[in-house]
Amino acid sequence: MERQLIMNYQLSIINFMKKIIMTLAAVLCCAMTMTVFTACGDDDDEDNKKPEDVATSGVMECQLYTDDETLGSFDFYVKYYDANGNVKNEKVVWTDQTTLDDLTVRTWTKKVVQKLPATLGILVEIKAKDGIDPNGKYILSRGYNITFTSFTASGKRIDTTIPNKDYTSSRNKVGMLDEMLKEKGRPLDIIYKYDVNGKGTGTSKWE
Repeated sequence: MERQLIMNYQLSIINFMKKIIMTLAAVLCCAMTMTVFTACGDDDDEDNKKPEDVATSGVMECQLYTDDETLGSFDFYVKYYDANGNVKNEKVVWTDQTTLDDLTVRTWTKKVVQKLPATLGILVEIKAKDGIDPNGKYILSRGYNITFTSFTASGKRIDTTIPNKDYTSSRNKVGMLDEMLKEKGRPLDIIYKYDVNGKGTGTSKWE
């Protein structure tokens, strides 16, 4: 009888140890499974992470306007920063006639794209043609439309600045052609800068 009790006690201990071992095995299996899932989840997060849409460029888009009567007496010249940040000087070559707000005009267009940080800008100067009578009376019509914009790599706009558009006509008094050109001969004079993040840092004029 006593021997039977001892054997039953030993069997109970063995069964108890088996249960502990099975429980530990199950816990270890769950822990390993969670580790695998966590690692996969981290990989998925890295795969789904989008690249940063960084600021990349500053753009100037400019249109100039005048009419044939003005071009009979005056020439237009432009100074601007090109895509590499170098200053370019050109005599304006006008397009064929087109319509602007019911007016018949000729246009000139320039688009410049620079990497950030960018310095953009344009200066328009009007000069009397050689040989015209300095004491004559002349019509001077001129106008512009200009926009500065910065963009990210994906083409998203960061900052847009549109200076006031303008189109006006002036007539000088007799003997005061030079005075009119001093006052009206620079219809557009602007420099606009963007920092490395595509934020505008303000305007200035050409020296």
